[in-house]
Amino acid sequence: MPLFDRILIVDWSGAGQPVTGKNSLWACLARRESDGHAIEWIENFSTRHAFMHRLEDVVSAAVAEGQRLLCGFDFAFGYPAGTAERLTGEPHWRDLWRKIADEIEDSEDNRNNRFDLASRWNATYFAGEPRFWGRPHQHVYADLSDKKPTAPTEAPLAFRRSEQFAKGAKSVWQLSYNGSVGSQTLLGIARLSRFLNESGHGEHVAVWPFETGFGTTFEKPIVFAEIYPSLFTLTSRDEVKDQAQVRTVAEAFARFDADGRLATLLDRPPMLSDEEVATSLAEEGWVLGIGHRELDVAVGDTPLWPAGHLPHRGGERTVVAPEAASDVPGSTPTAGTFTSSATVAEAATRHNPLSPLVGEMSRSDRGGCSA
Repeated sequence: MPLFDRILIVDWSGAGQPVTGKNSLWACLARRESDGHAIEWIENFSTRHAFMHRLEDVVSAAVAEGQRLLCGFDFAFGYPAGTAERLTGEPHWRDLWRKIADEIEDSEDNRNNRFDLASRWNATYFAGEPRFWGRPHQHVYADLSDKKPTAPTEAPLAFRRSEQFAKGAKSVWQLSYNGSVGSQTLLGIARLSRFLNESGHGEHVAVWPFETGFGTTFEKPIVFAEIYPSLFTLTSRDEVKDQAQVRTVAEAFARFDADGRLATLLDRPPMLSDEEVATSLAEEGWVLGIGHRELDVAVGDTPLWPAGHLPHRGGERTVVAPEAASDVPGSTPTAGTFTSSATVAEAATRHNPLSPLVGEMSRSDRGGCSA
C-alpha cells in the first residue's frame, strides 16, 4: 500500500535576487494513480516568497482532500551535533529552527542577511574557531572568511553523520562557491520554520525524522523531509539540470512508493548505532535514502542503482499537465513528455554509479570524527 498520494520535490535556492533558469528554485509535484504516477506540474520560481505561496496551496489542497503528501527539500534540516546547544542553550532541532527563523531576514525579492548573520554568529558563538565560511569576493565581513577554516576538533564538527555517507556532500557551514549548501540551509530552515508556525498548517505537518522517528507510522498527513538529488543519476535531456533533478527524484520516489521501497528509505539506516540514531532524531536529521544497501538490486531489465542512483523509467505516463500549472506570481510552468524506459536504460549502462555509502571526506575534513 503506497504511503503517499502526492510527492512534491523542491530544489531550493539561496539566491539574493529574483532569478529563473539555472541555479534557481524548481519544484515538481507527482500524483499517484491506479496504474502508476503522473507529473502534475514542474515549475520554476523566481523567489522563495513565490514558492512559499505555492507550497501553502499544495498543502492546503492535500489537507482539504484528505490526501497524504511527502515534501522533499534540497537543503539540510539540521546542523552537526552541538550546534543547537551552542546557539540556543538547548540540544534540540526545533530550538535551532526558531533561532534561525528569528534572525534570518529574507525579503520578497530574495534580498537577505545570511552573510551578515553568519559573520555575527561566528563572532558570538564560535570566537577563535569559526564555523561559517564562504562569501562573495566583492564583499567583506568582519568575521566571515572567504577561505575554509581549520577543521574543528570539538563539537560542532564540520559534517553531520549523514553527510559522511553522501559522496561529494558539502558542509552546511560553507555559504558560497560551487556545490555549497550553507546559504540554502539557513534560508530554507527559516522559511519552513515560519511556515510551521504561521501558516495554520503546522498541526498537519511532521518533519522527518525529527517528529516521526525512522519508520512509516505517520500521525500527520504531510511529511517534510530532507533530500539530496545528487544521489540520483540524471538522463541526458534538453532541460535545466535543476528541472531534471526535481522531475527525476519525484518520479523515483513515486515508483519507490508504489512498490513498497519508499518505506525502506524512511526506515532506520542499518549502520547507525543507537547513539547516532538519538543524535539524528534530536538535532542532525537525516537525508532520505542515504545508507540503504538493499536498494542495490535489479528490477527487470532496468538496473536499480544504490539508494536512488536510478535510471529514469518515465514512459508516457509521466506527462506534465499544463492545466495544473500555477498562477502564482514569480513562477514559470513547464510541460513535455519524457524519455522512454528503453532509451534511459541504455544510457544507464554508460554510467558508473556511485554508492552513497562511500564517502569522499578525509578524516581532517570530518574534524577528527571517524567514519
